[in-house]
Amino acid sequence: MGDQPAKATAPLRWRATVLFAALAVLSIFANAPLSAQEAEHLTVKLGNETIREVAQKYLGDPDLWAEIVRASGLKSVTDLRTGLDLKIPATAISTANKALVDANGQIRNANQAGAQVFAHENIVKAIALHDQALTRRSKSDWGGTRKLATESYGEATVALEKSLAARDRAAEALVTDRHGNVEGQRPQDLGWRGLQLQSTLIEEEKVRTLSDSTAQITFQDASRLRLNANSNAIIQRLRYDPLKRSEEAKVSLVEGDFYALLSSSNTRASFNVEVPSVNANIESGNFWVRNDNAGAKFTNYDDGAVEVTAAGGSVTLGRNEGTIVRPGAVPREAIAVLPPPALAGPANDAIAFNQPPRLAWQPVPEAVGYWIEIGGDQAFARMVTSRFGIEMAQFEPGTLPPGEYFWRVAALDVFGLPGARSAVWRFVLTADKDPPFLTVRTPERDAIFRAASVPVSGETEPGARVTVQGADARPALDGRFTLAIEAQPGLNKIEIVAIDPAGNETRQSRSFVFMPDAQSTVSFDTAIPSVGPKHFLSAVETISLGGRTTPDARIEIKSGTAVAASAATDKAGDFRLNLPLRAGTHAYEAVVTTSSGFASSETFSVTVDAAAPRIQLDAPPPRLTVKPALALRGRTKPGARLLLNGREIANRNGSFEDNVELKPGVNVIELSASDAAGNVTVEKWQTQFDGTPPAFVRSRVVPASGGRPMLVIEVEAEDASGLAAVAPFKVTAGGRTLGGHLRFNRAANLYQGTIAVPDAALADAKLSEIELIDDAGNRQTFTFN
Repeated sequence: MGDQPAKATAPLRWRATVLFAALAVLSIFANAPLSAQEAEHLTVKLGNETIREVAQKYLGDPDLWAEIVRASGLKSVTDLRTGLDLKIPATAISTANKALVDANGQIRNANQAGAQVFAHENIVKAIALHDQALTRRSKSDWGGTRKLATESYGEATVALEKSLAARDRAAEALVTDRHGNVEGQRPQDLGWRGLQLQSTLIEEEKVRTLSDSTAQITFQDASRLRLNANSNAIIQRLRYDPLKRSEEAKVSLVEGDFYALLSSSNTRASFNVEVPSVNANIESGNFWVRNDNAGAKFTNYDDGAVEVTAAGGSVTLGRNEGTIVRPGAVPREAIAVLPPPALAGPANDAIAFNQPPRLAWQPVPEAVGYWIEIGGDQAFARMVTSRFGIEMAQFEPGTLPPGEYFWRVAALDVFGLPGARSAVWRFVLTADKDPPFLTVRTPERDAIFRAASVPVSGETEPGARVTVQGADARPALDGRFTLAIEAQPGLNKIEIVAIDPAGNETRQSRSFVFMPDAQSTVSFDTAIPSVGPKHFLSAVETISLGGRTTPDARIEIKSGTAVAASAATDKAGDFRLNLPLRAGTHAYEAVVTTSSGFASSETFSVTVDAAAPRIQLDAPPPRLTVKPALALRGRTKPGARLLLNGREIANRNGSFEDNVELKPGVNVIELSASDAAGNVTVEKWQTQFDGTPPAFVRSRVVPASGGRPMLVIEVEAEDASGLAAVAPFKVTAGGRTLGGHLRFNRAANLYQGTIAVPDAALADAKLSEIELIDDAGNRQTFTFN
């Protein structure tokens, strides 16, 4: 849309430009001196001229000097000297260049004969072989150049012969582009058939497009007609004059619309458009036609005129003018169509990733709709989308395969006439699902910094955007980036993100520690024995020191310049170590070196006290007692901690006094004294508490046998703490009470004894009372009837 009348299709114009340029260059080599073509190598002596001048003289191109050096067997240009025989590969180069010139000329002849239409595959192959020959020539492969150029000439000759033979037949047109459903029907056909690419169209053939479909018809003179959706046309006349090389065509539009880009009037005899009751004679090379129930519409976008005739009236349309022909009416006077819209976005030559961009343009005043076309080439010879009647000034293309696309827009006025076409903009759709390359060089993982400014650097793929904690790092053109960030004391974690133009992301994280140079404070465990701030005690020649300081650091304990002990702190800063000691009191230095290398220190002292406190009682505890409480008094080391049977008792400047509650039986009394250095003295005693008097078990009283009248008395008793050696007793005999003492026979566990009684009373003598006493002093008197 907006194109000037075309003299050839866009591919033909481009190819011709390339080939003519190649012809101009290669003609230089075709005109090389004849002597350079008479032998495979021409031998000349190098005079005062430079090697480039020699190459220009004999090969027609100063840049071919390296070929002379190579053919002469020289290793380097520095080996050249006056009088040296040079071998010039004139024949190989000239024959290769001549083959290129011949192939180029034959390609031009074939194109002029219509090879793009009648021998498309052959001419495309000929051009491709010619391009390959040029590539071989740039690599100084003269044999390969000549071979490919000769093959190109052969393919161009076939294309020329096919084209000349085709021009002997009736003119034809080709379907050179189709989108959606396109059908054709020849006069002899009973029904419609599908039209594929390169389908041949003849006179009286009908062509129609269905919904969302378009078709491009290319005539022999390279004129193009684009049939839009839901259109039906008949190629009524199609003639070609081989002598004048001009074509005569007449197209009848039954319904729908099409626009045409016609070739130059030099190669076109006439082009006529007919709709029911309307006829149009075309001199324009760029116009649009529509026919529906409301009538016919024409617009002209070229300086050549379009004459519309109907119902005895006519109107001639100039550039950017249109008309409407109602059924049975004369054409309306020329109407100026709307100006072209200004395209807004995406920007021209934009690259879209993974999905097509939304196409937008500036609204045109008085426009009631828009017509957008998306093509696969700049000439819109390969139509992708053609959408008529869009209401908004934007369009979503939908799903498109990756590739190069061109688009343009025309505004529609209240009559439905499309205005002048906009500029043609290009966008490229690329499939990119791969995340971008990203390397982070600094900071290194788990690095430690002593300065707050930390450089973040690395590399990503060119064109990608990099952020560090959300801040733009602005990579250079080669993808390298550097950004300084301010760290916070302690552990820092940052995220580096690379985003390519397609929106794919790569993320990397880095953790590092910022440790400002600051004095480390050592807090020793409060459980360490001490006699004052940072003055510790130990009962042995090793002390276990623990505490907390800077995390992930190293702590060394120095005695003078020597390191006596060391340890690493954990993530919380805790440490523990064993420090060997010497007798007496000595000073030490605790040196803390952080992970960043900063060191600080503080001093402390340790006293070795190996003397345990003594315990002296005023009186030792009794072995046996009848008292339920025992008083314990004595002296020890001032400040020592006293535990009496696990219970702490008061130490009053070296003196102590406390009571021990006793339980029946044997009681163990333990008293420990421990000083601040950890020295401990433990004393133990046993005291039996017996508060229960002996128990009477049984007694036996019998007369002694023979001799004096005597009573033998035995008493069995029990007691937990032991029985006394004697037990007073009384006996009644004949009205008298007699008394004595029984002695305890430990072997028999019996009290035994005798007592003399009158003979007359011996028979009725009885034990009437006994007093039992235990070792603890408990006593009880038992009386008997």
